[in-house]
Amino acid sequence: MLTLTVAATAAAGAYAMLGVSIVVLYRMAGVVNFSVAVVGAFGAYTTAVAFGRGWPFGAAMVAGIVLAAALATLTGLIFARFFATADSAARTAAMIAATVGFFAVGFRIFGDAPRSVPVLFPGVSWSAGNVVVTLSSIIVIGAAILTVLVMRWVLARTRLGSQVRAMSERPVTAELLGVPIYARTATVWGFTGAVSAFGMIVVASNLPGGFSSLGFLIFPAMAAALIGAFRSLPLAFAGGLVVAVIESLSSYRPSWAEYRGAVPFLIALVVLLWTQRKQVWDAAR
Repeated sequence: MLTLTVAATAAAGAYAMLGVSIVVLYRMAGVVNFSVAVVGAFGAYTTAVAFGRGWPFGAAMVAGIVLAAALATLTGLIFARFFATADSAARTAAMIAATVGFFAVGFRIFGDAPRSVPVLFPGVSWSAGNVVVTLSSIIVIGAAILTVLVMRWVLARTRLGSQVRAMSERPVTAELLGVPIYARTATVWGFTGAVSAFGMIVVASNLPGGFSSLGFLIFPAMAAALIGAFRSLPLAFAGGLVVAVIESLSSYRPSWAEYRGAVPFLIALVVLLWTQRKQVWDAAR
C-alpha cells in the first residue's frame, strides 16, 4: 500500500495544482472554472506535438504553457467583457459552454490518441525497497505548495489581491474606482492557465492518456476544490493529495480498480453531505 501511495505523488501534485487554480479563480473572479483541465490538456498536447517535431523539450514545454495561458486569458477577457454583471447561473452556463467548446476544438486538432510527453529530469529518482520517488513528482508537489503560498500572500497582502477581490464582488464599482479590469483579469486567468498546463505536462509524462482523459481530470480537481469549499487554498491542496491517494489505493485489489473513476464523485458527495449537515439537522429540529 505504501508503494501505491507514493505512486500517486505525480497525480496528487497535478490535482492539487488544478484544485488550487479553481479556488484562486473563484475567489478572484467569482467563476467556477470548469475548463481548467482541458486548457491544461491543450498545453500538454502542444508540448507533445512540438517535441515530436524536433523541438527541445524545454522550448516545447514553454510553448505549451504559453498557449494554455493565452487560452485562459482569452476566456477571462470574454467573461470580463460580457459576463461581469451576470448572475452565477449565467456564468456557470457560459463556463460549461466554453469547456465543451475547448473539448471540441481539442479533439479536432489533436484527436484522442495518447501522445508522448518526456519525463521531467528522467532517471533522477530515489528508491527504498519497492518504493520509487521521482524528482518530477517532488517538483510538481513543490510547485503546488509554492502556488498556495504565493497566492495566499497575493490575496492577503497585495494591492492586486484587493483589486481582483473587488472585481469579483463589485465589478462596476471597481471599474468606476479606476481598477484596470482587463489587465487584472488577464493576469489572474493567464496565471491559472499556466499552472494547469504545467500540472498536465507532468501528469501526461507519468500517466500517458488521451486528450479526453486529461480533460476529464476536472473531476478530481473539482473534488479537491470542493474539499477546500472553494475558499481555502491549503485545504484544496490537501484535497488534491487525498483524492489522488484514494484513487491509487483503489487499485489495491482488482475488484476495486474498476470503480477507480468514481472516487472523485464519491468524495464530492461525502463532502457535500458533510457541509450541508447543519442545515439538515436544523431543519429536522
